[in-house]
Amino acid sequence: MLRVLLFGLSLLAALPTSATEFVFQHEHVLGSSLELRVEAPTIHAARQAERAALDEIDRLAKVLSRHDRGSELVRWQQPSFRGTLSDDLQSVLLRADHWRRKTAGAFDPRAGALTQLWRQASLRGVAPSLAQRRALVEQLASKPFTLSDGHLERLDTMELSLDALGKGYILDAAAQAAAASTNEVAGVTVNIGGDLRHVGAGGETVHIVDPLRPFEGAKPLQTVELDGSFAMATSGTYRRFVGEGTDRVPHIFDPRSGLPVADVVSATVLASNAMDADAIATALSVLTAAEGLALVEPLQQTEALVQLASGQVLATSGWPSKPVSPSREPSATNDEAKAPGLYVDFTVNRPKSKGSYRRPYLAVWLEDSDGFPVKTAVLWMQTEDPGPRWHRDLLRWYRNDRMRKLAGEPELIGSISGATRGPGEYKAFFDGTDTLGNALPPGEYTLCLEAAREHGTYQIIRSKVTLGEDALKRTELEGNIEISAASYEYVPPSASATRVR
Repeated sequence: MLRVLLFGLSLLAALPTSATEFVFQHEHVLGSSLELRVEAPTIHAARQAERAALDEIDRLAKVLSRHDRGSELVRWQQPSFRGTLSDDLQSVLLRADHWRRKTAGAFDPRAGALTQLWRQASLRGVAPSLAQRRALVEQLASKPFTLSDGHLERLDTMELSLDALGKGYILDAAAQAAAASTNEVAGVTVNIGGDLRHVGAGGETVHIVDPLRPFEGAKPLQTVELDGSFAMATSGTYRRFVGEGTDRVPHIFDPRSGLPVADVVSATVLASNAMDADAIATALSVLTAAEGLALVEPLQQTEALVQLASGQVLATSGWPSKPVSPSREPSATNDEAKAPGLYVDFTVNRPKSKGSYRRPYLAVWLEDSDGFPVKTAVLWMQTEDPGPRWHRDLLRWYRNDRMRKLAGEPELIGSISGATRGPGEYKAFFDGTDTLGNALPPGEYTLCLEAAREHGTYQIIRSKVTLGEDALKRTELEGNIEISAASYEYVPPSASATRVR
């Protein structure tokens, strides 16, 4: 998962002399999870910023959402619509058309029609016909609307989705609203579904996920140091798909051909605002790497990093760190040639209620045959106050951690713990080493997945696994109210060229 803090310069003159970071988390925000970080001297000031950000998100969702049948975007696309558009909707629509023209059609707000075409065909177990694709591509080659006398007029009946630009526009507005809520706020970071915007002063370390190894605790593709004002967005083809099994295809389609994209597996964009970062990242997933980097290179305050399906990593000349292609390991999404290690998939349950929801603390680790914790792959918990007082709610992990410290092993909470995560599917990976980096001896271990949620429940899943020379095919584990599904698969060191069946 991508994680970055974003900092602007507009509030330098009003910075308080000291500030504390307050973290607020909300579910069901624009169909995703929201994390809001506020640097302020008091909880009262932080709460003011939180309220301002949420109010702005709610206001703009009523303008830009395609899921709300009463939103301004949806109403505008109905034949009965009369009147002028709000400045917010006009701004996003015009920017969408700007990037459609700038990318020669690689970005198009109507591309969702291709997703629907492929999804409907996949239900019949086929791919769309050439005639079907050509018909849609011909429609996408025309302009979606025109501006005349200050009015935007529709030129076709294809549905427009502003999911990419719209979310970026909302991120920008929410961050600015929170920062302006009181002059006590030193910095604000808004993170919705992995796209981020920060207003404030400072700098931060950014870890970018390796799309070929998208596991919790895995080595990132790149780590860069960033400061100044910027936004960040990532688009990729490695997590979401259309169709099932061997017939599935990436969820991003080329509006110029109607085909799923294949060249770029991940594109990360730094820009001065989140709206443009989102649009460019989407376009870079469609264009070839050479075309995408050529597009970004002359743009002001904009840089990009792309990774190809081959593993090669490329970047624009101003990217803040030299791109280095990782050693060519088999793709972690290729079941026929995975790198050696223990792979764990798990799903954090999505609550049925749309009300308040506190994310669980969660740990995933291995114990040896004596019950000693040899390696923790996932540790999600709040490390700032009042979080530490609840660490012991992870009953078994906390007991094991005390045991491990008595043996003189290093502190884990400060070194590997990460922020709690929202509901969804996640992956963890054990590379065959212990906490100190030594190779684990062959033998029987216990895989543990433990979750504890304030105002929720405590749950633990434990399963014996034998790590040695024999492969372990995918094994499903019984889920529970917090971890609704879990499974593991083991690829032994000697099986780098062996298929796991």
